[in-house]
Amino acid sequence: MAIYHLSTKPISRSSGRSAVASVAYRAGIAITDERLGKTYDYTKRHGVLWTGLATPNDVKIDRNELWNLAEKSENRSNSRTAREIVINIPHELMQGDQGTGKMLAYEFASQLSSKYQVAVDVAVHAPDKQGDNRNFHAHLLLTTRKIEQDRHGKIKLTDKSQLEMSNTQLKQAGLLSNQDELKEIRKAWADLTNEYLAEHGIDERIDHRSHKDRGLDTLPTVKMGWQATELERNGIRTDVGDKNRDIKAYNASIALRDDIQKQLNQSKDKYHDSEQRPLYSTSRPYEATAGRADSLQQERGGVLQESSQYSRRSENHDTEQQPLHSTSQTDRETGARIDSLQQSRGGLLQESIPTSSQSKSRSGATKPREPRLTANEQQARKYHDELWEQQRAERELFKANLDNAQKRTEDAIGPRQDNQDNSARVVPPTPIRPHNERVKLDIAEKTALIREYSEKVQATAKQILDNQLKALREKAKPILDKYNTLKDNKPLLFGKKQWEQDTNKTLEQYNAIKNTHDSMKDKGVTDEHTKQAIDQIAKQEPSYHAQVQQAIKDVKAFEQAKLDKLAREHGADKIAQNGIYYGKIIKINDKGAYQQTNDGIVLHPTYANSKSLTLGKNYDLDYRETEKTGQVYSRESYEVSLPTKSQERHR
Repeated sequence: MAIYHLSTKPISRSSGRSAVASVAYRAGIAITDERLGKTYDYTKRHGVLWTGLATPNDVKIDRNELWNLAEKSENRSNSRTAREIVINIPHELMQGDQGTGKMLAYEFASQLSSKYQVAVDVAVHAPDKQGDNRNFHAHLLLTTRKIEQDRHGKIKLTDKSQLEMSNTQLKQAGLLSNQDELKEIRKAWADLTNEYLAEHGIDERIDHRSHKDRGLDTLPTVKMGWQATELERNGIRTDVGDKNRDIKAYNASIALRDDIQKQLNQSKDKYHDSEQRPLYSTSRPYEATAGRADSLQQERGGVLQESSQYSRRSENHDTEQQPLHSTSQTDRETGARIDSLQQSRGGLLQESIPTSSQSKSRSGATKPREPRLTANEQQARKYHDELWEQQRAERELFKANLDNAQKRTEDAIGPRQDNQDNSARVVPPTPIRPHNERVKLDIAEKTALIREYSEKVQATAKQILDNQLKALREKAKPILDKYNTLKDNKPLLFGKKQWEQDTNKTLEQYNAIKNTHDSMKDKGVTDEHTKQAIDQIAKQEPSYHAQVQQAIKDVKAFEQAKLDKLAREHGADKIAQNGIYYGKIIKINDKGAYQQTNDGIVLHPTYANSKSLTLGKNYDLDYRETEKTGQVYSRESYEVSLPTKSQERHR
């Protein structure tokens, strides 16, 4: 099924990003940022299927020149140097040589380039190995300024494009607002994609409008992301996965409602067609109703099962004192929709079964004798009423579960603030399962961001050191000048003793500063300089600093999840990292040594097939991180025959 997706975001220096680095990563190429003197090399990256560059008026320029020009055109520290648009390419158009889907992405890029007079860099990507294998997509990187070529052939970036103008500027120019212009872009992508689908005989279509704008009562599912998808495939439930399951259950109830309404309307029409006949004639409507009820009962089994699972999950989380899942405004609206559904259903039911007063009005002044119901009709009527009552009770339970989940979530972590990027946080069934933090970028991008931040910290620390050395040199210069002046004006007779004192004192002052300068220069960048650099970046670029700190947490959580998964695959609870582990060695194989500790079974890969450890004996295995290299090493293990009190405590 073809799925619609189009999103956009700016590439801004305030978030620590650059256009050169972004295009290098997305296109899988190597580019040197001439402004920073830094080369970004992603030539070994996999998954890049095709790249291209669309320019207005067929301007000829290569990527290196284009994006370095984009960086040089901006001089503020928070400038936007590019805009990214991500589009989902229907997998139906990526069959065979995938040429159709690639041409679709390039034609859309050409439309944007022509309309806004900007350069558009296109990179078509294959689905992530961990995610949905139908998720073919393209990254479009747009220049924020219009690109022009003068009569001498020189290419330059001029005014900001329409997409980068403020709403005030757009209004003055008689153009659509940013929000309305984005809707036009979304519609253009849907229209072009549907043209391609139709031309290639594919019945699927995409729609850029929201469910609300399309008049649908169903709710859209939330994008999973490859991290959550991989965890779900491995049997680990996630918040976003639970949310989608609830949405699907609700959508199934909407489909059931529509089917019931359709059948009740058909039943209502039959009654209207038989107004002159007795209320319960040979047509026996309740027998038909009983048959439909049996059919509907089977169809709604899946929905009720989902609701039951939802209830059990809520009870389990109450026991563990964990929030059921992140409940959005959409979840809270579910209860209101269910109430509305019940009211509409009740009204239809009343209309479909005429009362005796209605029967009287139809037949005139003479009141017809109401026929006696047969045993089958009475049973069908009773079952019919019980079915509706059961549905009402179960939907009230479903609504109560949603309300309880919202209350527990707010009690635990406070009211949720909506965020466009959804969580892939794990709902752990056991204490050793990892908690994946919310992620906005994929792990590779976050790793690159951390590396870039580390280099920036080092450069800033070096600059701090250089400034300190420069300050010492400036402080020493007048003292040295004073010393040279004294030296050149040595008295012949009077004042010679005072001159010697002044000269020696001045020389001592100079030497003290010089020794400090030389010592600092020899030591180079120290931990104190690094700390000052981090504090300076955090103060000057708080959003960038916060983003990096979050990225560090996310990468650590992701790596920890991988380690925990690997440990479980090898029959252990965790893999040894920093710290000291005390306990008995219970197994040694090619995977490592297995140690029984108070916290569970710890796998030590360092001791794979080791002969230095003896099965059944207790060891104190120490893993510590050195200050200089940051590498983890393991000192020689030793047997502990009589453990100390500290070793007997839980570690």
